[in-house]
Amino acid sequence: MYEKWDADAVVAEKNYGGDMVEHTLRMAGVSARLLMAQARRGKALRAEPLVGMYEQGKVHHVGAFSDLETQMTEWVPYDKNSESPDRVDALVYATVLLMQRREQATIQSPTTLQLRAAT
Repeated sequence: MYEKWDADAVVAEKNYGGDMVEHTLRMAGVSARLLMAQARRGKALRAEPLVGMYEQGKVHHVGAFSDLETQMTEWVPYDKNSESPDRVDALVYATVLLMQRREQATIQSPTTLQLRAAT
């Protein structure tokens, strides 16, 4: 997906595995810039700041992300029987990293990628 969408980096959570996570990704052939995230709080607490960002119009989705949006609307925080929201967690990490950079993210579209590949 990194190559398909011409991403800037790969973000990986290193809580369970530490350096092994980065080593495994490198051994699998990932040569991209890696941003290693350390989760210090549970998923629900990590996601709370994003609620305010959505309410302030600082975060919005462009396109259809049905699996993500399903997790966002169906996940029940603190319910041990609720499936872990991997897509929501990835969204939280990506959004927090972008907000820390304090710059507007630019999202590649398939048209932009085709034009760049043609030149």
